[in-house]
Amino acid sequence: MEEIKHTNRKRKPSVKDVMSGNIILSASWMKHRYYVLLLFGLVICYISQHYYVERTVYAEKKMENALRKTRIEYTIRSSELMRLSKRSTIEQELKKRNRTLVAPQHPPKQIKID
Repeated sequence: MEEIKHTNRKRKPSVKDVMSGNIILSASWMKHRYYVLLLFGLVICYISQHYYVERTVYAEKKMENALRKTRIEYTIRSSELMRLSKRSTIEQELKKRNRTLVAPQHPPKQIKID
């Protein structure tokens, strides 16, 4: 009689098994399905966290640029206001507009009430 030797070798998955989906249903994969699902969930969390951080960094850079522009605008307007509020500038503007208003020669007197 012929003896049939059964080897207990595990067969490597072929491309056909992967494409047909039979590899997912094999016993070796089913034994570790919760671990694979955990890894899949962690990968999804990692990707979503990456996109969230990227959006946050982009928004932060955008706000920094807006803040920088606002500071520049504030400095320009502040210096312009300081220049316009000088006594000599005010006198020049009054002369340009032919106003008869002149600066006082004596300081104002203080009124004390007891």
